[in-house]
Amino acid sequence: MSSPLLKLPVNTIRQNANEMAREILDEFWPERFLPVDPVQIARDMGVEVFSAELGNDVFGLIYGTPGGAEIYIDRDQPPNRYRFSVAHELGHYVEHSERPGPAAEMDYVDRRSDEDRGSPEEVYANQFAGALLMPEKELRAERARGLNDVQLARLFGVSLSALQYRLQLLGA
Repeated sequence: MSSPLLKLPVNTIRQNANEMAREILDEFWPERFLPVDPVQIARDMGVEVFSAELGNDVFGLIYGTPGGAEIYIDRDQPPNRYRFSVAHELGHYVEHSERPGPAAEMDYVDRRSDEDRGSPEEVYANQFAGALLMPEKELRAERARGLNDVQLARLFGVSLSALQYRLQLLGA
């Protein structure tokens, strides 16, 4: 079955990912303390998360199981990249959960190479990860307090490049 995202403009895909990230945070991270823990959120959602040796070209992968899903993240990543990879895979899970059919049909491998870069599913998962780890309201509030990019990246537990891209998308 083809992805329903194929029919949507990029801005709509990003908006949908932002909305789902807010809903997930409201339900599974209501205290809003920072940094957000995507592993705990995934587990609270019934998704197992594992570290594994995935090779030189794989950040992470997710596949559906009869009971839900399993995320495998390459253990050879810096902590901030590891967290983003978990949130990204969780984005695939959330997006796929919106489709009809069993979760067991879900299967994504996210590579370090540009193989699927720019696909609607990757745009959604990246946007979801950024919105989950760097919630807009909290990010804008901390920016208004005068924190610079390096301080913000540290506070949210993300790389400087991920933070700056999120700020760019938010126009902040």
